[in-house]
Amino acid sequence: MRQLSNSAIVLMIMLSGSLLFASDADPLPKTLAYNLDMSIDYETEKLFAHCEITFSNNSDRSIGYIPLLIYRLLTVSSITDKDNNELPFTQKIVSVSGWEKLQVNFIEIPLQNKLQPNEQLTIKMAYSGYLLGYTETGWRYVKDHIGKDFTIIRTDGFGYPIAGYPDDAEIMAVVRERYEYRARITVPENVLVANGGELVDTISKDNKTTWIYKSRKPSWRMDFAVSGYRLLTENDNKVFYFPQDSLGARNIMDALKNSLNLYTNWFGPLDNFPGYSIIEVPEGYGSQQDITCSMLTADNFKSADQMEGLYHEISHLWNVKSLDKKPCRVESEGYAQFTQFLALEKLENRENAVADAAQRYIDRLRKTFNEKQELQTIPVKDYGIRDMTEYSYTLGMVMFAVLYNKVGERDYNKMIGSFYTKYFVVGATLNDFTRHCKNTVSVDLDRFFDEWIYTTKAISRIAAGKTYTDLLELYSDRN
Repeated sequence: MRQLSNSAIVLMIMLSGSLLFASDADPLPKTLAYNLDMSIDYETEKLFAHCEITFSNNSDRSIGYIPLLIYRLLTVSSITDKDNNELPFTQKIVSVSGWEKLQVNFIEIPLQNKLQPNEQLTIKMAYSGYLLGYTETGWRYVKDHIGKDFTIIRTDGFGYPIAGYPDDAEIMAVVRERYEYRARITVPENVLVANGGELVDTISKDNKTTWIYKSRKPSWRMDFAVSGYRLLTENDNKVFYFPQDSLGARNIMDALKNSLNLYTNWFGPLDNFPGYSIIEVPEGYGSQQDITCSMLTADNFKSADQMEGLYHEISHLWNVKSLDKKPCRVESEGYAQFTQFLALEKLENRENAVADAAQRYIDRLRKTFNEKQELQTIPVKDYGIRDMTEYSYTLGMVMFAVLYNKVGERDYNKMIGSFYTKYFVVGATLNDFTRHCKNTVSVDLDRFFDEWIYTTKAISRIAAGKTYTDLLELYSDRN
């Protein structure tokens, strides 16, 4: 780090005692844009990066600190403003509150001139180091590393800085960000960089290639996967695949087109849809969805009968960003889990795919609820607060299947489609979702949402032995 001015040193001394507690007073800045320049060195297995980030203060209070999180083995060497004036900062390896096994490098930048409401600030950061994932914390899918076989850099592994304090609620808030990005990723010339953005250019020099991407739509994450990929392109849709999975890539492209058409017919067109990219990642790395991209694990490429994961991820395109501080995720993951099985029925003629999956989940949930009876006291609305969102997939799937049967296909599609249209730009809370559903259809849904989301009555019924058929009858339009 370059030598600091006396005023900067004094400022750091004055503020150092309160840096770790800034989150109690300061709102988080919103991230508007990234300009990322990153080089990957396979020989040392290190990452070297310069990152320019533009923030905005969208709150009604001033911001005195910019807090950032990066991976625990990445070290910041300098931070400057947009005019290259050195900024004081601290960095410290800390555990994340709520996830004590999860460690990050926590950086705080005290601002001599506070960022006032509606003001913007651009900083430049240089950093380098290693990525070794977070499998030891329980995040088994975060195997992010620098390796000749496969390299991945994404939000989950903190391969680039994100705004936030080391607190589980603050980290989860990243899903509410929407930013533009431009990225230059330099790698050896025999590999390809996959990303969901628009490929602007490739520049080859000294046995290395720089891949330049820019975002196609504002998003909350950047994903870069590096490997010996092949690329399949149709119109604005792309599939990045491993060489041995060319047949699977063809199946994936067909499933992508078919599911997009199906969901568009159901829920209406997406807002300014720029095309979509699928990136194959090794098994165990987790399938994830972004505004313009999905990463799908290799098992989805092995057989034409393995498309549930893709149907699930594509359905998320019709999701609305949650405004809840710790979302329970039932309106996103429960919906997507149900939709993937409904798509199986419609696109692949898998008769009873929904009913069979719902009954499997009910059997599993009943066993869990009876073995851990305290779970019978926690309503779905609190799953985010209680770090129980995994149940929003399974119990949520059953809830949406019962809801679909209760209101009928036409009204169900109207609910989901009109909710997306109304709230896609501004976002919504869980309460907004249930209120919208109630106001959209003629069927009375007060009791339904009360028992499935706001109380534990539906959970009690499952624990007591009710089958999927029983639940359909119990919550039918007649009841």
